[in-house]
Amino acid sequence: MSLNRRIAQALLTSFVAGAVGCGGRSNTSSDGTKRMADTLASLYAQAITEPSRYEFLNRERAVAMRAQLFSQGSVAAPDFQFELARQLVLAGQTREGIAELEDMRRKTGLSPDPRFPQYKPFFDMLGIAYLRLGEQENCNLNPSTSVCILGELHHTQEEGARTAIAVYERILQSFPDDIGSRWLLNIAYMAVGGYPSLVPKQYLIPGLRRQDDASFPHFTDVARSVGADITGQAGGLCIEDFNRDGLLDLFTTSWGFKDPVHFLVADGHGGYVDRTGQTGLDGIVGGANCLHADYDNDGFEDILILRGAWLGDGGKFPMSLLHNRGDGTFEDVTFKAGLGSMHPRHTAAWGDFNLDGCLDLFVGNESGVAMGWSSHPSELYLSNCDGTFTEVSHKVGIDVDAFVKGSAWGDVNNDGLPDLFVSVYGAPNRLYMNRGGKSIDTWRFEEVAARAGVQLPNMSFPTWFWDYDNDGWEDLLVLSYDNRVPLHEAVAREYLGLPPAKTNGTAFEHTHLYRNKGDGTFDDVTEKVGLADKALYAMGSNFGDLDNDGWLDFYLGTGNPDLRSVIPNRMFRNVEGKRFEEVTLAGGFGHLQKGHGTAFADLDRDGDQDVFMVMGGAYQGDVSHSVLFENPGWPGRNWITLELQGRTANRSAIGARVEIVAADTNGKTRSVHRTIGTGSSFGSGSLQLHVGLGSAVRVPLVKVTWPDSTRSTTSYANLEARGTYLLVQGQSARKLDRPPVPFRHGTLSSTTHSHAPND
Repeated sequence: MSLNRRIAQALLTSFVAGAVGCGGRSNTSSDGTKRMADTLASLYAQAITEPSRYEFLNRERAVAMRAQLFSQGSVAAPDFQFELARQLVLAGQTREGIAELEDMRRKTGLSPDPRFPQYKPFFDMLGIAYLRLGEQENCNLNPSTSVCILGELHHTQEEGARTAIAVYERILQSFPDDIGSRWLLNIAYMAVGGYPSLVPKQYLIPGLRRQDDASFPHFTDVARSVGADITGQAGGLCIEDFNRDGLLDLFTTSWGFKDPVHFLVADGHGGYVDRTGQTGLDGIVGGANCLHADYDNDGFEDILILRGAWLGDGGKFPMSLLHNRGDGTFEDVTFKAGLGSMHPRHTAAWGDFNLDGCLDLFVGNESGVAMGWSSHPSELYLSNCDGTFTEVSHKVGIDVDAFVKGSAWGDVNNDGLPDLFVSVYGAPNRLYMNRGGKSIDTWRFEEVAARAGVQLPNMSFPTWFWDYDNDGWEDLLVLSYDNRVPLHEAVAREYLGLPPAKTNGTAFEHTHLYRNKGDGTFDDVTEKVGLADKALYAMGSNFGDLDNDGWLDFYLGTGNPDLRSVIPNRMFRNVEGKRFEEVTLAGGFGHLQKGHGTAFADLDRDGDQDVFMVMGGAYQGDVSHSVLFENPGWPGRNWITLELQGRTANRSAIGARVEIVAADTNGKTRSVHRTIGTGSSFGSGSLQLHVGLGSAVRVPLVKVTWPDSTRSTTSYANLEARGTYLLVQGQSARKLDRPPVPFRHGTLSSTTHSHAPND
């Protein structure tokens, strides 16, 4: 047996021992949970026997490389040593990686030289290694509310950033047109307090300082003080009142092969308590995304976890359907429910496509035939209304064999039937119009994206339906993820006012906002609303009403696995449905770590929406702390909160259309239109509907059109502004007693919740 194979077998033995050890499983685990945990342990153990197949198993790859050197008893060749250094940095063993890089530099005498551009990647790696060291020693080891926010960035441990400055200045002396290195140089100077005054004039990128705006207040990250500070890699987020006590809880995932989930329960005193150990979910690990809904109509929201994203054929993992027992515990019922297929996937969407009162499920799989991978067709699961599902995609005409990254249900033509949009990475997007049927045998969908005008961008990722202009028709936002150009370079070009960078003569694809024309087609209004010139590389993202004006705003997590993607997450404010204004710097939202699962929700019940985001990257060492931006409030602006429950419609009321008629002191009325759902395809917000009313002081009418076979409606008259109401289908409105629960301030939580497994 080769040394590499023996090392792999040792890693396998260690992993399996860890999977079944640690005192055994929780007493609340079930056969379904145990089966899933054992399945995941086996699959992940197999993966680490061949770490070279997995780009993101960096610790294991570095161990194998060092063992190979030891067995050969030889000095590493430069290419081998560089790759070892890269794997160490990606694994988070940054000082060890830097030591290897500096050893190479000493031995070879390398320096940036335009005559030898083939050596430039070495210095790119050296520069980002030092900058990453600064991020680790400040953003991760000593986080504060603003230490990693663009415009407020400051490092108390300065070694990493100062050394990065020297490297990037040396690179720019030889490659002055390297706009990406110019961006990172400005970030490094900001970290040590030298921006903009100390940045060499020829390299300065203006406009990166915090911008105070009297019309838009500053939001503060309170995650640590309230006990919601989760550390991990890229992952998903669900915000919901999972235990039905009137307070919104947090559920998060992290995509690392052994990363546990986290279940944080609101404690009623402005903070959160980690109840993960009591959930019965021992061994339920991994997951780049999650979303929730009450799939069995029992009154408690359940959770779906997606796994295997971006891993090609190496990502043949099952998803997890977690049944909420209502007592703070969950049971993995994936196999029992008929959802145990094995595919790489990142996205799914709940919706009752046949309006029988039971939620169905579309699952977007990542089929990479064009890249030499296997076929992984997407799936449409019809609910059998007994807790099980039947796959019917081909039967009803939804045949998607593509690299799917986003999906969303929305009623495009207001006929009551939910239609399906599918965001495809690297190919035209799909729009499947729901044509209905008398039974599942006659039900049909028709693909109309070209006719509707919504095929772009080809390089897309998250997506959602929303009525951004409040006209009663659902519009569509499709966010760009065109990473053919280095992201830090593209963002730098935007700030410098330069034309977008091109790849093989083609400029990057921008985000597309499509306005529903009401006739089955859409207008591309991206340029009109001010989004066409933005280098938006969206991952986790979502929307809500930050300023209680009745218009929907949105927040984007940005980045990609490349450690050089030190770019801000970005917030955009909706200006009366006419344009979008960026408030990233004004509001303090420009976190420079990679943003994933995102949601807007009124977590402290004070009448405005806060924003939670799961942070972290794809590589094992690219971990970060989640953020919770507290909304400072909007004096003079009112709101209403509605909790809907279906009866002939699905219990979660997903797909219900709500019109809120609000009146000001002069009797002037306006209508605000919303659809019940969790928001984006990457981030799952509460099904509780928070609606800003602006200057309105009363709500003469709320009209709900329920997603059932008859499109039944219920109207509620004369509701109070600043009130929370339970709206049960067919019943009168009931006002709920939901006083504010202010966030805990002044003291930092003594516990940091980590997704990283115990090795």
